[in-house]
Order: sequence, then C-alpha cells, then structure tokens
Amino acid sequence: MSARLAVTIATALAALGFPGTAFAAPPKLLSVGQQNRHPTATFSAPGADFATMYLATKPDRGSDGHFLDENVKESDFLTSDEIQRGAWLDTSQVDPGLYYVMLEATQFCYPPDPACTEGFSSVLTLEVPKPSSTFRGHVGPVFRFIRIVYVDLTVRPLGERLRYRVCWPLRTKKRRCASGVVVGYSWNSSASDSLSLSMRGMAKRTTFTWYVNGRRVAAKTAIT
Repeated sequence: MSARLAVTIATALAALGFPGTAFAAPPKLLSVGQQNRHPTATFSAPGADFATMYLATKPDRGSDGHFLDENVKESDFLTSDEIQRGAWLDTSQVDPGLYYVMLEATQFCYPPDPACTEGFSSVLTLEVPKPSSTFRGHVGPVFRFIRIVYVDLTVRPLGERLRYRVCWPLRTKKRRCASGVVVGYSWNSSASDSLSLSMRGMAKRTTFTWYVNGRRVAAKTAIT
C-alpha cells in the first residue's frame, strides 16, 4: 500500500464517521544517519497506524505538506514493527549527497484525542558521504613500431565524472603530462579510462604517475 493511498483511506474513514485528529500531536523525527549509504532514522510516532519516511534532494514542500514530487528520492512505507520500535533502515542505497528527511504519520483515533499521532515531523538533513575509492594504473599495450603506448586508470567504486592527469619523465629530465576523464555510473562498480601516449622522448624504462586533484593516486613502471 502506498503512502498516499494510506492517507486517502484515513480521509475516507473520517468521512464515514471516524473524525480526524485535529488536535493530535505530530510524529517526532529524532535522528537520521546512514549505514553503507542505506539511510537510517530514529523517531517517535506512538500509536500510529501508518507512517511513511520521505527522502528528498530539496526541502521545498507543497501546500499539503509533502515534499515536491520531483525532489523525492525515496519514500518508504514503514512496517508496524518499525513504527513500534521507532527505528528505520532503508533497504535501498542512495547516492552520496545532501538529503532532507521527513516522517508522516496517520492514526485512526476516535474520538479526537491530543494523545493521538498525526501529521508531519520536522525535517532533518542527512549527509551521505562518498565511499572511499581505490585507484589502479596499468600500462600496455606498447606499440614500439608506431611509438604509441596505452595507459589505463581504473577507479573502484565510481559514480561520477573524475578528471585526472598522468605524467612521465623524458630522457631530457623534463616531464610531460596528459589529461583524461574517468566516467563512472554506479557507486557499487568500477570505471576505467584509457589514453594513448606518444613515446617520443621516453627512456627505455618509464614510470607513469596518475594524479587526481593534485594528489598522487597510482604509479606504474614499464619498458618503453
């Protein structure tokens, strides 16, 4: 059952003689967090019959109190056990970023009672950090007859575009660099990029070093 359907049912029951809880207390969202990019929350919604957790990328809300649909990343209809325990762990992972979290609760309360739970909680912010990535540089193949060498950079995991540079020394003691972009589509998967480099001026053995945001992330030595 969707969260909107639950609210519709509550409204229909009220029209049939089960008044809403006009003086009811809203649920309380106590804390938010994440476990391996699975959002978590603790809350208080005593007696609630239905509860829904919302995760949005912006705090903007409509006149009915809900986040604007285009900004909603997750909406999870809570189980009775979750409502009783006051604890939620989202089964879905979300991408790194800043999110706004809100709880909606509905209680069929008759007659209206201030002890009932109804409405929206306050909104809390959740920062989901990027997972740590590992970097691996690879050299090859080497085409000596056309003086071209291929170098690869693999990043695991990667869910965004990442600019990098690869640099190598020349026989003249100078250094040459080339730039590339690794395009990642999932924070659960790796991504790679390959560059073809001219071997002009390279020594018989060359060390290639990769940099991201000025930081050395990988190095590989090969016969060139």
